[in-house]
Amino acid sequence: MALLINHSEKWAFLHIPKTGGNSLSEILLTIKGTEFITTHNDLSAFGDIEDYFIFTFVRNPFTRLASWYHHEVRMGCDKTFGNFIKSIFEHNFLYYPQTFFLNNNKTEKRNISFIGRYENYSNDVSFLFQKLGHPTPKIPHLNRNSIYERHPALNQHKYYKSLYKEDWIKDWVRTKYKDDFQNFNYELDI
Repeated sequence: MALLINHSEKWAFLHIPKTGGNSLSEILLTIKGTEFITTHNDLSAFGDIEDYFIFTFVRNPFTRLASWYHHEVRMGCDKTFGNFIKSIFEHNFLYYPQTFFLNNNKTEKRNISFIGRYENYSNDVSFLFQKLGHPTPKIPHLNRNSIYERHPALNQHKYYKSLYKEDWIKDWVRTKYKDDFQNFNYELDI
């Protein structure tokens, strides 16, 4: 959804696509003084800020890409997962590695203070709101895959794993997002 900043409380949220950021943004926008900066972008969008608590969330590259695929299916995409992967345009900002968003245009004064993990979302959101000095709200799950409404007990990881049947797809993800696997200590297999 957006990059957000709150000058009075001196914090900024860097939203990386498909990491739970829409849900978090909806709550952060209710905090007095929070401003919308832009849609997905890197740290440069915040301008010259100093001593701000800048935070973001990351996600396992395998599940992030599978989530993106299901989002596209909801929007009318009728491609197989493999054809979806083949159609990803190399220069589409939304598919960039998460490491890009954190490191591009980083400065000594404009740097990430906290990286939450999608896989630990509830705990990391609780920590985040404690750090911001606000009570932890109930976070809505926006952009949720509709399959979970039909199958509430469905294990997301197993469901997404079923998309990675072909070795070339796993290899493509490992190569394209190698920095994410390394920098965020994600396993190289789904």
